[in-house]
Amino acid sequence: MNKAEQRKLLKAARDGMSESERREKSAAVLKLLTDWEIYKKARAVMTYVSFGSEVGTDAIIEKILSDGKTAAVPLCGDGAEMTARVIRARNELSPGTYGVPEPTESSPLLSKDDIDLMIVPGLGFDKSGNRIGYGKGYYDRYLKNYRGVSVGLCCGACLRDNICGGPHDQKVDFIITENGLIEAENAQE
Repeated sequence: MNKAEQRKLLKAARDGMSESERREKSAAVLKLLTDWEIYKKARAVMTYVSFGSEVGTDAIIEKILSDGKTAAVPLCGDGAEMTARVIRARNELSPGTYGVPEPTESSPLLSKDDIDLMIVPGLGFDKSGNRIGYGKGYYDRYLKNYRGVSVGLCCGACLRDNICGGPHDQKVDFIITENGLIEAENAQE
């Protein structure tokens, strides 16, 4: 199965969930994430801003802020570059690239070296930490040379035995689904 076929299958699995099921799974992921020792120790957390049928991050953003941590979200530029921008409230975001809520260019920049934990989106993951995204490569480029801890969030139905990988694809260190936390096998290869 190639990447395009895998994307289509994973998106269908995710889109097939009811809104109440998605909220329930997102709440379970939030609890596992915020009970995790790595999250508790992190001073600065970068997270994706969810849209569509992704694991919801609105409550995660609120929790990061209420825990007194630095909250950063991505700003995707026209040249396929992504930067981390600090926010102080979810309402600082407005529809940006591809309709995904984003901060403004004037939001403070946060160096990737200052991010302790990066929460990464994906259509699906495997237990080796491979991920398949939407195909634009923003996170693969950003994760390259990232030294902090990365964690992918997905529903259990999107955790697969094998995700198609390519030479530029970057792995995550951990995956969280509603069923638990998984340390990726060989994530730092």
